[in-house]
Amino acid sequence: MKKFFTLFFLCLLTATYAMAEDGGKFQFTDKSGNVISNGETVTRNELTEDLIMGNFVNSGLMVKNVSGASAAVRISYQIETLDNGTFQICFPESCISKAATGSFETSKGTMTAGEQRDLQCEWFPETYGTCKATLTIEELNALGTKVADGPSITVVFQYANPTRVDALSGDASIVERYILQGVPVDGCQKGIIISRLADGRIVKTITK
Repeated sequence: MKKFFTLFFLCLLTATYAMAEDGGKFQFTDKSGNVISNGETVTRNELTEDLIMGNFVNSGLMVKNVSGASAAVRISYQIETLDNGTFQICFPESCISKAATGSFETSKGTMTAGEQRDLQCEWFPETYGTCKATLTIEELNALGTKVADGPSITVVFQYANPTRVDALSGDASIVERYILQGVPVDGCQKGIIISRLADGRIVKTITK
């Protein structure tokens, strides 16, 4: 009997260690269940056209609870690049949209053991450009306080004009500048400036 409990303890310890190596209680996966490793970058460039929601690029990302019990979770994320449009996550229970770069976090929620839930992480572009964000899974206790950081990945959304040759050149020189009302301005204007680049991208900046 003593050998049985010793063996059971060793198996439990091994499983716990393996879980920690994989990033704790939660993992990022794709919709087929393939694990996306900590530190990995995924790129998405397929535009979905939707008359109701609007056109968007879907990350195809999921979160899976790999522990043996229900656990609380949320996602913290850093939007590093947002050329235009809005970045949205609907996880674990509500949707949050952002139209500017910065650090944010989703609402809190609970996932059952083995549950795999869609992040519904999407970029809704207004025109051609790029959106880049780093996502980190945060493990929470029963009070909703963060107790550990899970894996962190980077997702890059791209929406390129396939008919433009110079879209492949990466030419980031500014061709035109406008304020929100569509009036052309020079580089000295303060406030929110919309710039059109030579490679076709539209960039929104705030000048103080």
